[in-house]
Formats: sequence, structure tokens, C-alpha cells
Amino acid sequence: MRLIRSCVLFLPVVLALVLHLLSVSAATAQMSPRNGLADNWRQVFEGVDGYPAGQMLEIALRRTHSDKLEMFRWRSEFISMLSAQPGPLVEREWVSLSGIPENTGAGTWTGMTWWDNQQSWQDMANMLFPSPVTANWLQTIHMTLIFVKPLDGDFDMRTLAQSGEELLELGILVFPNGPGADLDAARGVAQSYLDAVETAGANSYHFEIYRNPMGVNGPYTAAYMQNGMPSIDEGEWFVYMVAYPSKDERDAIHRADPVKNAFEAMQSATTAEKSDIQVMTRSTSKVCCQADNMCSLDPGVCNVGMLGMGDTWAGNCGQCPRPCETTSGLCSNLSPDTCLAVGGRQVSACAR
Repeated sequence: MRLIRSCVLFLPVVLALVLHLLSVSAATAQMSPRNGLADNWRQVFEGVDGYPAGQMLEIALRRTHSDKLEMFRWRSEFISMLSAQPGPLVEREWVSLSGIPENTGAGTWTGMTWWDNQQSWQDMANMLFPSPVTANWLQTIHMTLIFVKPLDGDFDMRTLAQSGEELLELGILVFPNGPGADLDAARGVAQSYLDAVETAGANSYHFEIYRNPMGVNGPYTAAYMQNGMPSIDEGEWFVYMVAYPSKDERDAIHRADPVKNAFEAMQSATTAEKSDIQVMTRSTSKVCCQADNMCSLDPGVCNVGMLGMGDTWAGNCGQCPRPCETTSGLCSNLSPDTCLAVGGRQVSACAR
């Protein structure tokens, strides 16, 4: 009798263990063949607030409607604060050459940040978003802010369209989900386009989307709503990227009928006024330290030279090279941090 009573007492524990092992086995069985991302990744939680597990990509598409230098000013301040926060692993930025719908205003810049997890982003947001710097920056832009996970195992933020010639195409699309809408057909049309550009020699990537605070797998803010959050009934969101070796290569690929027709079909399947397709080239969120000792917030004016000649980059104007004299009496232009690291002191000018 005592043995039976013991077995009954431990039965819930055993059942719980079995159910856990079965759930792990099921999750493993649901792995995507392309990158090992479990189909139920949104149900695998971590962090004190229960955010979905693992690393994530933040995409911030920013249509600038103010003076460009005003936007750069507040962006530089924000990036300086962001760089001091834990969590960001890789940060990249691109500037748009063209867009659908057409880019207006001072231009469109897209920043992407690879985070160690969503909890880190939320911690950063709680710290930085109440800042007047963030408020001033958001007044200069209309932003689509969305969080995604790549479905392709070969996606690498560190090398994504980073050479001077490469182009990156970003699509943040909305498929209508009203009466008569066929979401399966719309997804199929978008996938056909990605298959077509892959066949033509480009590299395409598809992404799963994190839920926003309303429970929609979609953006936290949308540019067409001027930084407001999309409503729950606006449609299904779809995010993709295509990397091309050069502008000439992209033009040639899109002239071919298979890609041209697939691209037009994809556009026809979307809600045009809510979707965004950008063709971009590498830019930077850094400032330009110019050879004449001036600092420009506009990265487009930077003429970076070789072997100490020309302009250079810095995280902010305060980190531009300045005359630094070391304890041995040598003087050269170093960033304030480097000057301090080598035991030097900043001076007004190097003696000739």
C-alpha cells in the first residue's frame, strides 16, 4: 500500500516530465529545414516579461520629413546613447536610392540592429524612449519599426550588402485580409518573386515577424500612420530582403520577364498605400570628421582617404581626432578615448 501511495504522489511529476520531453521533441520536429528556427518560436519565452526567445533583428525604416541635418543631429545623439546600452550586437544603416511609394522629403534611411534578445531592446526602450533626444528625433521622421527573425540560415548582418557597389532591397508589405482575400495566394506570389530573383543570381531572405503590443505580427509604428501603430484588422505583414551585387545587376535582373512579372504580381497582391519597398545602398549612422577639423553630421559629405589622408568616421563629434601629446613628447591627432588609453593629454595644437 505504501508503494502504491508513493507512486500516486510522484505520478504528476512523472507526467509533467513526460509532457515536457514530448513538447521538446515536437519543437525539434517543427524545425524549419532552412535554418533550424522552430515553427513555435513565439511560444518559447525568456526574460522577466516573457518575450519570445533568442536573438532578433530590429528594422527601422525612417522617412525624413524635416531638415536633413536636424534629423542627423538628433539621430547622432540617440546613437551615442544607444551605444552605451547592453544588447545591440551589430548595427548597420542604408540610405534609399528609390522607393515604392516614392520617397519624399529629405530622404529615407533604414537602420537595422541585431539584438541578443527582445528583453534587451525593451530595457533600452524603457531607458531611452522617454528622453527628449528621442522625442526630438521622432519629430523629424515617419518610421516603420518592426522586429523579425530570419528564416534563412545564411543571413548575416555583418556582411549584408556592405560593399560600396552592393544594393539591398527591403520589402515591408501588407496583404489585405478582408472579404474575398486569399492570403495563401498572396504569400505564394511573394515567394515566387523571391524564387525568381534567386534563380537570376541575387540573394533573397524571408523573415518571421514579432508581435506588436496589440498582438499583431506587425510593426510597432508605421510610417504611413506617421509613427502610429497599425490597427489589428489592416492585413497580414510580410518582410523580405534581396541583396544584389550592384545597381547594374539589379537593373538587368528586373528587366528579365520572370522577375519583372513576379515583381508586378507581388505589388498587385499588396495594400499599396501601407506597404514599403526600398532599394538602398550602404550608409552609416556615424558622423564625418573632416580633414579640416570640422565635424559634419551628414555622412554623404565624407571623403575617407587612405593612410591618414582625408576624412574619417566617429561615433559622435566629440570623438573626432584632436591633437594629443603622449608622455614621450609625441603629438598626433587621436580620438579622445585613444588619447586617454595611451596615457596622453589633449592639447590645442601639435608643435611643429
